[in-house]
Amino acid sequence: MHVTLPQKELELAAQVVSSLVDRTAGPLPVLGNLLMEASEQGVTFRGTDMEALVTVNVGATVKRPGRTTVPADTFRDIVKLLPPQGEVSIEEIGRKVEVQCETNDYKLMTLPAEDFPEWPAITGETKFQIAQKTLKNMVEATVYALPTKDHRRVLLGVLFELADHSLRLTATDGKKLARISASVPEVEGVGTGSIVVPRKILDNLARFLGSEGPVEIEFAGRQVTFRFNNIHYRCNGIDGKYPDCDTVIPKDFPITIDLNRDVFTQASRRAGIVTDDKNKSIILKFENNSCQFAAAAHDIGTFSGKISLDYTGAPLELAFNYQFLNDTLSRFASPDLKMLIKNATAPVVFKSKDEETRLALLMPIKLSDLKPPASAGSDDDEDEEE
Repeated sequence: MHVTLPQKELELAAQVVSSLVDRTAGPLPVLGNLLMEASEQGVTFRGTDMEALVTVNVGATVKRPGRTTVPADTFRDIVKLLPPQGEVSIEEIGRKVEVQCETNDYKLMTLPAEDFPEWPAITGETKFQIAQKTLKNMVEATVYALPTKDHRRVLLGVLFELADHSLRLTATDGKKLARISASVPEVEGVGTGSIVVPRKILDNLARFLGSEGPVEIEFAGRQVTFRFNNIHYRCNGIDGKYPDCDTVIPKDFPITIDLNRDVFTQASRRAGIVTDDKNKSIILKFENNSCQFAAAAHDIGTFSGKISLDYTGAPLELAFNYQFLNDTLSRFASPDLKMLIKNATAPVVFKSKDEETRLALLMPIKLSDLKPPASAGSDDDEDEEE
């Protein structure tokens, strides 16, 4: 194999592929490598962790066709530091690949291309397109609600549902829930489908999707593919029955509070400084056109602060994990939000006037589960005085 191609295009391909490879290698060391395959059409780069596959096609001058594999991370780091306007020569010589650009010359050890896993062809059941920018926003609006680990494996991905020419994404960890929808005017095939897409793929999509052009999504049994520009992702969905989130979202909200995301978040951060490590709880008390923020940690101290807002109802107290609260609010593009409340123990829903097809839900902490810090502190002081 011997090809030459622009550094910029090679750099993107190396970044995309290396982000997916399996760095643990395990019984298949070749999984830590990327596959390069040169043909008359150009060069195809592939990487896999056995659960997902990414393919990037790059135009190139092909002097000699062939295929081989090189260490993905090392190759990415090399290409990134090569002169940005240079032409890169990649040539397989024996069991090594020579990478040259201007006065820079690397020789990398290879592993046989025959060891790289083959993914069989699939036939899609449902195919549709959506704008790259739209999908990127949808992914970023939901992945924050995924748990980092959970014995319920199905919760480790975002649920993609297609029905009635609408794509809906849902993510939850049992304490947070995020949901967003977008219209899909044209659908080929069955027209409906659902699959739970793993976070690793979604993180890669959020990183490499652009602001222009479409992305083609295809459901094929327990697999899903995403094609955009010269990049093609294909992955297995996560098996399991996803929770019925419709039953969790309240239908009626007697209380609606308008709030400014930035002001609210700043107050929450101030309170969060003196929370304990266990549940990082802060207490919000709404009354008389204000919201009072209170927090306490036994080994740190207490906090009390207040912001103004439009609230004239009966006094209402809610407790939240302040990190969950801030993370939820920060995902909205607009600072003007609505806080929809059924009662002090029901899930609280946040919405934006500018994003009608989107909601975020957050479970409050039971006030009865929180130890009253002020009274506890008073008792300790009295004991010490006695």
